[in-house]
Amino acid sequence: LTKKCRPGLQIPVPAGFYLKDVTRHFTTQTKTQCLKDKHIYMMGDSTMRQWFEFFAKTVPTLKQMNLHVPYQSGPLIAVDVENNIDLHWRAHGVPLRTRKTAVASLHYISNEIDDQAGGPHTVFVFNVGPHFTTYPLDFYTHRVLRIRKAVLALLQRAPDTTVIIKTVNTGYK
Repeated sequence: LTKKCRPGLQIPVPAGFYLKDVTRHFTTQTKTQCLKDKHIYMMGDSTMRQWFEFFAKTVPTLKQMNLHVPYQSGPLIAVDVENNIDLHWRAHGVPLRTRKTAVASLHYISNEIDDQAGGPHTVFVFNVGPHFTTYPLDFYTHRVLRIRKAVLALLQRAPDTTVIIKTVNTGYK
């Protein structure tokens, strides 16, 4: 019997995935092996930052560097030289609900994708959503269309690039 979602329930730790009726869990070793030789670029809101934090915390060989920037908006980076992993996170561009952040530190997802060559060792993971709920739908649609255009161009120049789109959390407003 599954408990209905409500405040106060223990928060499950993401530790696997569900695909084709099979749940697979990752150990520290399998997580490291999965990330080995990868350049991972994560952009989005705080839920995407939580993915960054999860990897930085559960892959012991990843070491987070202090870039002396506001933590809420980044950019953040963690590296594992031995396994050739670099994990990047930064907040998506405006609109953003965060503390003071230098405008120069706010990059749009589409521009970040356009700035990378891509390839078999490159992974993009991004989300947009909650920060757009107080804006007209056209604003969100325009942003998503720009990201789509950038992803299509990326996959045209480097079809072996992995692109993962995280949808918004279903419980949000």
